[in-house]
Amino acid sequence: MLDNLLFFQFSSIKNVHCLFHGKNNNTQKSLGSIAFGRGEDDTVILKNRKYLFEKLHIPVLEVHQIHSSILHFSPAETLYSEKASLEGDGIATDKAKHALLIKTADCQPVLFTDKQGEHIMALHVGWRGSRNDFIAQAVAEFCEKYKIPAGDLSAVRGPSLGPNEAEFTHFAAEWGDAYKNWYNAEKQTLNLWELTRFQLQKAGLLPENIYGIDFCTKTMHNQYFSHRENNQTGRQASIIWFE
Repeated sequence: MLDNLLFFQFSSIKNVHCLFHGKNNNTQKSLGSIAFGRGEDDTVILKNRKYLFEKLHIPVLEVHQIHSSILHFSPAETLYSEKASLEGDGIATDKAKHALLIKTADCQPVLFTDKQGEHIMALHVGWRGSRNDFIAQAVAEFCEKYKIPAGDLSAVRGPSLGPNEAEFTHFAAEWGDAYKNWYNAEKQTLNLWELTRFQLQKAGLLPENIYGIDFCTKTMHNQYFSHRENNQTGRQASIIWFE
């Protein structure tokens, strides 16, 4: 059973719903993870996924995340008993009552909707996705597909690795000077939250339509799965759907 659930709703878009989940508050071994193949008991993972999918009670669209810049539009439904096989890191749809699911453990889940609440997108943005500006590419593809101005979009970033915990000791090789404005050379950390806000604005979103849930998964590792805290860890879900 999953019991660490955080609901978010965009202020003026009442038919769009976002759900972020984390570790269970009980002593269950799998702690609420919903991802297969992470070294945990797949029998319990199956129970977690079954509970979540049944509570949603709508089709769930999911991809096998590979730290890419691949966005899929309305892929086939994933069953709770299945491991997603379609490779990619973004999902979008214009289908009502279809949930888009992203799995993370430090990476940034970024959920989008248009102002009418009729088109939604969910992205898995790891540090490679940030470096490659996956957000700009995905927003452009989303807006082109559904003929939506980027200024009509709203986005929320879910719990993820905080500014003081995103350590990169090989900054020059991994990032380069283009990202120096977000890098603290003394602490060797990069502010991914602010970088994402910048990239969202550069993609055309208005500042007032960009939201962030500033919960650091590493410092809050008792509540959230964190790859930086524990290399062998589960994954939490970030989900968006509309009525």
